[in-house]
Amino acid sequence: MTQLLAILVDTYRELSSRRLFWLSLALSALVVLGFALVGINEEGVQIVGWTLDIPFLNTRNIEAGEFYKLTFYGLGVRFWLGWLACLLALVSSAGLFPEMVAGGTVETLLARPVARSRIYLFKFLGGLLFTALQVTVFCVASFLVIGLRGNAWEPGIFVAVPMVTILYSYLFSVCALLGTWTRSGIAALLLTVLFWGFLFMLNVSEQMVNSFRLARVEELAAIDRTVEKRRQKDASVDISDLQAEREQGETGLEKLRTAHRILFMAKTVLPKTDETAALVQRWIVDAANLGDVSEEDAQGEGETPQRRRGRGSFGTTRARESDVRKAIERDMESRGVLWIVGTSLLFEAVVLGLGCRHFARRDF
Repeated sequence: MTQLLAILVDTYRELSSRRLFWLSLALSALVVLGFALVGINEEGVQIVGWTLDIPFLNTRNIEAGEFYKLTFYGLGVRFWLGWLACLLALVSSAGLFPEMVAGGTVETLLARPVARSRIYLFKFLGGLLFTALQVTVFCVASFLVIGLRGNAWEPGIFVAVPMVTILYSYLFSVCALLGTWTRSGIAALLLTVLFWGFLFMLNVSEQMVNSFRLARVEELAAIDRTVEKRRQKDASVDISDLQAEREQGETGLEKLRTAHRILFMAKTVLPKTDETAALVQRWIVDAANLGDVSEEDAQGEGETPQRRRGRGSFGTTRARESDVRKAIERDMESRGVLWIVGTSLLFEAVVLGLGCRHFARRDF
C-alpha cells in the first residue's frame, strides 16, 4: 500500500506540474460556469442579465429545476461526459508512460524494491485517478448549479465518476502500451485516437449491417403474412411472385448474417466505447432523474413519418417502419452490461498484461 501511494503521489505531482492538467480542469470549470450563467424566468432565458424572449421556454411552462436538468443532459451528459472528457484526459496523460521510460526517470523507479509489473499498474492507476478527479470536479460543480439555481438536488449525477473512468480506462490501457513501446507521447496519443476512430467506424458499420439484417427478417415475416392472407381468401391463388420475392430476400439475408457475424465478433473482442458511453448516459439519466427531460429531447428530434408505399429506410417494401425500428431497439437492449463492459475490461486486462510484460523485459 505504501508503494502504491508513493507512485500515485509521484504521478499526481507529475501531472499537476503540466499546464495541460490545469487547463483540462479549467475547461471543465468553464463549461459549468457557462452552464451557471444561463437562467430562466417568466419572460424567457436569461444570460448574464440579458433576457431572450423565447416562447414556451420560461418558468410559466417549465420549472427552473427541469430547465437545468435539460441543460445538463444536453451539454454535460451527451457532449462533455460522452467523449470530450476522455479526449482531454488522453491529451493530458498521454506522456505519462513515455516520460516514465525516459532516461533518468525509470532508473529512479526501478531502484525501489517494487516489481516492474506493479510499477506499471500503479502508474496506470495514477492516470485513471486524474480522469476521476476531472470528472468529479465537473459533477460537483454541476450538482451545485442544479441544486442552488434549480432547487433540484440530484446526487445520482456522481454515478458519472466511476463510469466515465471505466470508459477512459479502455483507451488509456492502449495509450500506456503504445507510450511504453514508442517512448513518444505524441505517437501514443495519435495512435490511440486512431484506434478510437477505428472503434467508432466498426460500431457504425456493425449497427448499419445489423439494421439491414433485422429489416430483412421483418420483410420476410411480412411476406409470410401476405401469403397467409392470400391463401385464406383463395387456397389455389398464385403466389409465385411472393415465393420469388422471398427467395431473393433469403439470399440477401444470408449475406447480411455473414457480414454481421464477422463485425459482431470483431466488436466482441474489442472495447465497446460507444456502447459504454450510451450506457453511461442511460445510467446517469436514471440515477439523476433525468428521464423526463431525455424523453422530451428525443421527442423534439421527431420520428420518421410512417411509410405508406415505396421503399422504407432499410430497403423494405412490405415490412412496416415501426416494426423494423422496434426490432432494432429490442436487439440493442439485449446487449447487456456483461457483454458491453465485461468484454471491454477483458480486452483491457489483456492489453495491460502485454504492457507489463514489455515493461518488465525491456532493458533501460
